[in-house]
Amino acid sequence: MVYGKTDQERYELKTTQLKEFVKDDEDHGYSVSDRARVRYAVRALNAAESHLSRLDPLLTDVRARYAEALFRAGTGARRLRDHLGYVIREASVIHGPKSPVVGGLKIIQAEERPIGGARALRKIARIRFQAEQMRELGGLPYAFAMQDLAERLRASGRHEQFAETLGSLVRDRNSLGLNDDEQLLFAQLVGAALMEAGEVETALPLLEEARRRPGDPAEAIPGDADWETGFLAVTTAACQLANGKPEDAEGVLSDALQRLGADGDDQDKHLGKLRHRTVFELGTAVFLQGRTVEAVDRFQEACDLIARTASPQEATFTAYRNTRVYAEIRARGA
Repeated sequence: MVYGKTDQERYELKTTQLKEFVKDDEDHGYSVSDRARVRYAVRALNAAESHLSRLDPLLTDVRARYAEALFRAGTGARRLRDHLGYVIREASVIHGPKSPVVGGLKIIQAEERPIGGARALRKIARIRFQAEQMRELGGLPYAFAMQDLAERLRASGRHEQFAETLGSLVRDRNSLGLNDDEQLLFAQLVGAALMEAGEVETALPLLEEARRRPGDPAEAIPGDADWETGFLAVTTAACQLANGKPEDAEGVLSDALQRLGADGDDQDKHLGKLRHRTVFELGTAVFLQGRTVEAVDRFQEACDLIARTASPQEATFTAYRNTRVYAEIRARGA
């Protein structure tokens, strides 16, 4: 309880305030200057990120309006690039990857807003030349060079070229001469890059393949086997949630938690972060299946786990708490 109000009352008060912003933006957003609209949207976005749940469609609405305001103003190209990948992933969880909301965001994402000027173009040209030199050799070096090119294209504001470069690489990968372990690594890394950029539908079969294929990804990627396997599971489950497959995500996350074991007092800070993220995503998976009371318990468990980590991140804890409160409100109204 804060300032005499319960968490649920506080959440509902902030919801009322942000709905006023949405109504005002809907009625008058096109009548104010583009830069003024960005200022209003930034304030609303900061409030929404601090007080609302990822499961609340209102948060998605505010995020989308901020993206549109930035786009119309023609400013903050880097902020817009990074914002869109994240918001498309999150909006897909709530509305589905083919929803009008996500479609509108992807229209903005497809518009080229170059970043970095002539210097960025020189880097792209150099990396493209190096990749072409490796084409005949094929193998992982060529695949890595093409992924590097794709990432450089995305960094420079050329999302469509990024997506096409990786899409072409995926279509041609059987001609690259990759062995089974290399195919596993390829699917994992390219799938993760596509997921990060909001290309959740293209990413899903790659990430699911990386989990199904025999072999241990930790053999190909240096690092702790438990962490690597668990991180792949969480990434795959998050992509399944964004593709409207909460049942599949629940299975992947439950298996990941079983592998991590029951002890929540991890000495390894990376395993500790992985554990609370896994529990939080599991809460999302059961919430999306209508099991709101069970979801509340999972979100509370995630809050408890992050509070016990060596260096808990306040923003992450706040996001978990807000989602627990939203689930409580939904459970109360069920």
